[in-house]
Amino acid sequence: MGIKKSHQLLEENLQTDRIAYPFTWSKAFAYLLAGLIHAATFSIPIVAVNWFFYSNSLMFTQLAFVLFLIFIVLMLPYRRKHSGQPLRRDEYPGLYRLLDDIAAAVQAPPIDVIRMDNSFNAYFTMITRRKTKVIGIGVPLFSALNLPEKIAILAHETAHHAHKDVTRTWFIGSAMYIMASWYEFVLPYCEEDEKLGPLSTPIRYAQLQLANLIFILYYFLGAAVWDESQRAEYLADRVAGQVAGTDAASSALSKLHFAPVFWLTAERVARYRYASDLFGEFRQKMEHVPASEQKRIQRIRDSIAVQLDSTHPPTQYRILSLQQHQVLTPQYVPDSKLKSQLEEEFARLEKLSQRYLLDDIRATF
Repeated sequence: MGIKKSHQLLEENLQTDRIAYPFTWSKAFAYLLAGLIHAATFSIPIVAVNWFFYSNSLMFTQLAFVLFLIFIVLMLPYRRKHSGQPLRRDEYPGLYRLLDDIAAAVQAPPIDVIRMDNSFNAYFTMITRRKTKVIGIGVPLFSALNLPEKIAILAHETAHHAHKDVTRTWFIGSAMYIMASWYEFVLPYCEEDEKLGPLSTPIRYAQLQLANLIFILYYFLGAAVWDESQRAEYLADRVAGQVAGTDAASSALSKLHFAPVFWLTAERVARYRYASDLFGEFRQKMEHVPASEQKRIQRIRDSIAVQLDSTHPPTQYRILSLQQHQVLTPQYVPDSKLKSQLEEEFARLEKLSQRYLLDDIRATF
């Protein structure tokens, strides 16, 4: 949305003690557009049922089957978006207790499910109409963090639910995923050496124009909630600073940019098999990063153009915001028993993650 707009939102955040979510016409437009997307999507099976049971035409009966298939194709990508493995509360009681404590600290409902995956990331989402609250933990990212930094990341993600971030709601989020699946379904694919028949060219042209229209609608929906997503990230950062301390929240943000170091380490371990502990090797690499590489990562982090993704403000702005609202004493510190329990559980997660991650990398060689 541009550096100028990002800077305006930063100034708004720096000058206020409490980030507000004002009612705007763009937010109303986002809800209206999301409602139209849901209505259009779920009207497909309704029309199919009507044609199947109330039409005497064989053609409409066949079209009903086609519509059912289209609906299934549209919805499957949305249902597959949650990667990773769910963790059971009885197997990881320390991790669930930590999240329960953090949820209480930020005045949010408890998290229902924790999922682990092999991404260098963490996320919060709500799935299904039952609004199951899910925290996703990327084991590679958490292997790089100390305990206060882990708490900062988890507090950040939990804050998205505590403060009703509309971009993480089922209504808006599922509409965006459905639009993405529409786009992938409609977009034509063509091999370079494919010989197009006389009817293929106009059909593919029509598909491309329809895909462009879907992309425009998707873009407008994202743009309508863009300000809201930026404010939500600033507020979540501020909550993370209050719960874990500003230093932990700032250093956790910086370490999010070490993903290239991890993937390079993982590829070398997978290819040359010189280490049996991938995550231990990665932590050692981080402790001995050359000065030139540290300066390069610092330049990347401090660049206004660099952000984790389009919904996040530039990392430099996020750190400025944390420093402006500095908290020296963390609100929450786990007891020694929980610390030991968490250390053992994260060690188990690393062993589980390493096995699948290295196998996946080696499969690409």
